[in-house]
Amino acid sequence: MSPDSITARLTPGARDFYHILIEDELSSTNTVLKTMAASGAPAGTVLIARVQTAGRGRLGRVFHSPAGSGLYMSVLVRPDMAAGDALSLTTCAAVACADAADAVRAVFGCAGAPAQIKWVNDIYVPDGDGAKKVCGILSEAALIPGGDRLAYAVIGMGMNLFPPPGGFPAELSHIAGALFSAEYAADAERFPCAEHLSCAELLAMAAEILNRLYPMLLSPMAEQWRAEYRSRSLLDGKRVAVRPASSLGGDEIPALVLGIDEMMGLRVRYDDGQEEVLRSGEVVLRQEESGHTIQASAPSVHLL
Repeated sequence: MSPDSITARLTPGARDFYHILIEDELSSTNTVLKTMAASGAPAGTVLIARVQTAGRGRLGRVFHSPAGSGLYMSVLVRPDMAAGDALSLTTCAAVACADAADAVRAVFGCAGAPAQIKWVNDIYVPDGDGAKKVCGILSEAALIPGGDRLAYAVIGMGMNLFPPPGGFPAELSHIAGALFSAEYAADAERFPCAEHLSCAELLAMAAEILNRLYPMLLSPMAEQWRAEYRSRSLLDGKRVAVRPASSLGGDEIPALVLGIDEMMGLRVRYDDGQEEVLRSGEVVLRQEESGHTIQASAPSVHLL
């Protein structure tokens, strides 16, 4: 996998916009690209790592990023956008990743049920045990000094293509999944040389995400993208436990998810009949709905 091999798969507009860099190992593509952004790196800079030693998710959670298993990629943008609208960057990235996941599985003969978006920033695919998380998105933004508009934003995307050798760590095994099965990855005829494992799939995934994300970045607040986001919602109609922002990890309030509003907040109805639109805090999908716990949290854009 090389920058040129990905660029060759991009549409003309995307090819002109993106400048792709690939490193063998980084602490975190988001962390490094933020440093580059502060030093003047242009919009469209894409940083990919074959391995992350300190991959990060929401609320300081670890994103497991071993070699040969996934795509770990961050994109730098410099939109003319108020801080309050920055959530649209995350929702666009979620739609791009979900669309790309479906497309790449189809290309390699592994099409299945459509990928779903777990409010706000995770991608899940159905499996024999409910649904498993295959992708996490972490957007981080900096403001223009003295104002409320973005100087830049870094959109990080981590997509699990294959289960890592030996499986996921025990603390992640109940929730983490991959687009392709271990049996697919172990196919000796498909992968006669271990060093080529997943190369074609990684190239396809990187290009598919970047191609889909490019038009969204031109108009990130367009209703078209929000409508597709809602159509893929994993939590609609599900019973959840709401953890208010003031008590993360503490009190949980049972509720029913009614849907996602026009500003991408999660609409819930509590057992006493009251309704609320959540724009912060965390929700947990109840065990009886999924067979395992699924967490969701917002907001999903960190201001630096």
